[in-house]
This record gives sequence, structure tokens and C-alpha cells, in this order.
Amino acid sequence: MKKYLVSLLAIVVIALSGCKETPAINAPGDNSKNLDSIPVMIADTNGIEISVDSAIAICNMLPDNGTTAEVYKLTGMVVGNTTHPYEVPYTRRDINISLSDNNAVTCLACYYIKNINNISFRKSEEVPLTGSKVVVCGVLTKYVSGSGKVTPELKNGFIVRVDSMVAPSFKGCPEPNEGEISVNKAIEITQTITGTSATTYSIRGVVVTADMPSASDLLNYGNYTFSITSDGKKYATCYQLKKGKNNEPFSAYNQLQIGDTVLVKAQIQNYHGICEPTNGYVAESSNPNF
Repeated sequence: MKKYLVSLLAIVVIALSGCKETPAINAPGDNSKNLDSIPVMIADTNGIEISVDSAIAICNMLPDNGTTAEVYKLTGMVVGNTTHPYEVPYTRRDINISLSDNNAVTCLACYYIKNINNISFRKSEEVPLTGSKVVVCGVLTKYVSGSGKVTPELKNGFIVRVDSMVAPSFKGCPEPNEGEISVNKAIEITQTITGTSATTYSIRGVVVTADMPSASDLLNYGNYTFSITSDGKKYATCYQLKKGKNNEPFSAYNQLQIGDTVLVKAQIQNYHGICEPTNGYVAESSNPNF
């Protein structure tokens, strides 16, 4: 009897050793299994298909802070990232982007957006950069701040599909000239100060993300919030900067874009450990529309 049991056990061991482990595949909306598995794309997502401009019009007709009962599906171009891709997946698993009808004249703020199948973002490379074309679904809302500012939004949705993905454009940054500092040096200075520096610094870097303002904000304020890097790994967030020493307003979206090499002259603020050049301006740019 023991011989039969030993033989049977040997057969089982041999059979198991010959089998390869099959990775578990996540069902739509499920992120509980193998984190390295490829998401199963939903062939079609329920939602009312409309343009971005139509979505903005619907938002503006809603009562203050009202939300639609219907889910909408929008196809458009990413014209801004308010979530830095480098934050994924370390501090963020969803993203905030601005979406436009490929004309970058008006844009819709999309908040708390997850990846395909409504699962969390796992890698920074998955975050659609400016210029990428995507389909996003979610509910629409008319957000009104305490100051009365109205922002049309798509919230709590996810990316249905990516039609084209723009590759990261960082290809290196020129060395700072005499009297300038790198972004990494600015980050080092941040760790030695509390609040805002008394000194104004000249910081050389490459734009890696840009927070696209609404059309009205660009018209009324003419400033940008954007991130710069000198090595493609660490970044500083430049807060609401205009251009030129006379603080001229930005007047068009194409005057500041990802990949531009810029010289920022600003004070450095330690904002909860983040290096934030502020109270300054963009002094130089490689952008021909600057």
C-alpha cells in the first residue's frame, strides 16, 4: 500500500513541476489579482457620447455644485496634467487632467480619473501626457468655489481607451549658466528653508508637466502652474508664473509646452516639502511662441 502511495505522490509532483503558473487576469473593475497582469479592456463603456465643449455647456447649466445623474463619454486631447506623472504610484493612484476638443481653446477639468477598467494607475508611464488623445467617461458637475469661481468638471471616472499616447519628451537639460542653478540645486535649497526664501534664484530646467488653465483664467490672469526638471527624475512645481520681467501674461496655450527649456526667476517656497518657485516669472524659453 505504501508503495502505491509513494508512486502516486511522485506522479503528482512530476505533473505539478511540469505545469507553468498562469497569471491571474483582472476582471473589469477588479484590481485584486496579479498586479502585473494586463487589464482586460472593456469593449464598450456605457455613457452618452458628447464633445468636450458640449460637456462644458451641460456643466454650466447645472445648479451650483450640481452633478449629472447620467454618465458621459468624451473623446478629446489631453492639454494639461495637474497630477505629476512622477507621483504615480507613490502618492497618487488616480490622476487629474484637462481635456479639450483638440483645439485647446476651451478645456474641461477631469478629476480623480482612474485607468482603463476603473483600476488604479500602477506606473508613471501609464499617465497620458499633454498631446495624448483619450476617451474618458464619468459624471459632469458644476463646481463653485467659496470665492464663486465656476469650474466645469468631469469627476470620478476612468479612461475608456487611449487613442494615441505622447511619449515623455524629456531628452536632457542644458547645464546652468553662470549665475543660474539647476532644478536639483533648487530642491536642495528647499530642504534648508521654511516658508519662502528671501533670495530670488535663476533656475534652468525643462518643462515636464503644465497645468492648463481654463480659457477664462488664461484670459483674466495669464499665468501657468507647471513643473520643471533637470534630470527627468526630480522636479519643482512653478506656481502661477507669468512671463518676462514685466510679468506679461501668457495669452495662448502654445506659449508654454512640455519639452520647453526655460529659465525661471523666482523665490523658492518650501510647500510641504515640495520645491515651489513662486513670486517670479519665466525669463527665457526655447518655445518659438514665447
